[in-house]
Amino acid sequence: MRSRITAVAAAALAPITTRGRHAHLAVALTALTALTSSACVRTAASAASATSDADTTAVPVVAHAVTVSTRAWSTTASGIVQAHTSVDVAFQLPGKVVAVGPEEGQPVHAGQEIASLDPTDYRLALEQASAQADRAANDRDRNAPLLASGGIAPADMDHLESGARQSAAAADLAKKRLADTQLTAPISGIVARRAIEVGATVAAGQPAFTIVDLDPVRVRVGVPEADVGHITEGAAAAVRIPALDATVAGRVSLVGVVADPTTRSYTVEISVPNPARRLRAGMVAEATIQTRETTPAVMVPAAAVLHGGGVNGTTIVYLLDRDAARVHARRVATGVARGDSLEITSGVAAGDRIVVAGQQRLRDGVRVQLLDAATLPSETTGGTKP
Repeated sequence: MRSRITAVAAAALAPITTRGRHAHLAVALTALTALTSSACVRTAASAASATSDADTTAVPVVAHAVTVSTRAWSTTASGIVQAHTSVDVAFQLPGKVVAVGPEEGQPVHAGQEIASLDPTDYRLALEQASAQADRAANDRDRNAPLLASGGIAPADMDHLESGARQSAAAADLAKKRLADTQLTAPISGIVARRAIEVGATVAAGQPAFTIVDLDPVRVRVGVPEADVGHITEGAAAAVRIPALDATVAGRVSLVGVVADPTTRSYTVEISVPNPARRLRAGMVAEATIQTRETTPAVMVPAAAVLHGGGVNGTTIVYLLDRDAARVHARRVATGVARGDSLEITSGVAAGDRIVVAGQQRLRDGVRVQLLDAATLPSETTGGTKP
């Protein structure tokens, strides 16, 4: 077409006499305009035809009507794994450390000796107190028969009796202090921290070890005010530990009664068995607490929900219009997952028809062709039936 236009224009503008130049120019322009208009008409017609063909190409899909069902009530909250018991262990008296037992991370059992102080000063103090107690007891016993004959005044006898008791108590105290040079584990667990070494001088009450009991562990989570009323002790919980990529079962052992003044959430503790000690204090946890209550829920096939498929990466589903000829994207919010189903908390209502297969090929406003699940082409669903 372009070559024909060029040829006509060249012939029309060939050298001619001055008198006929204007007439020939007018004829040439008229011919050129006619050819150009014809070409544009044919081009526009071709484009319209292509658009019409594309618009009538329908994407095969399967759609299901949205229904409202019920599910077990549950709530999910984040928290921290804590030891069931954590104890700081310290000597009750000062002294020089002469022996230290377990290292950090090693297990200990209740009553096991884990460290000791130099006992010399305390042993000598016990000998001195014991000797004094024996002397006071002998004085009391020797003068006791004289009380009946009047050989000793009652007041003097009371003084001897009191002195004997005081000396015996001092001896018992010295014996206890000597025993306190041996530090023992008050609980069975794992040594989480060791703060002393042989040769160091410690003060009374200075923490020497931290021992934690990790079986079971406690998972403390914060539950919103709107949910805490549904939770009771003994409720089942599934606790996910991202660091271990594992989910473990537990049960609610405590429901707080006072809200945190900052977050307005209530503390809920979940007891989780931990015989292998895989769960460690300080790990982040995500707990889903479930009760026997039920709540209405809109559950749809999880494959029908496209994450990041909308504008700015929103979560969407595709809804059929009234005549089931086209689909439109609808932004939704999702809730809990149950197997192959996913809860929709907002965005769709009962009676809406959503696309559950073939949605990967859709865009907003595209024409669709409804099919039964059994007749849907395999390439539409990636080789699987919905």
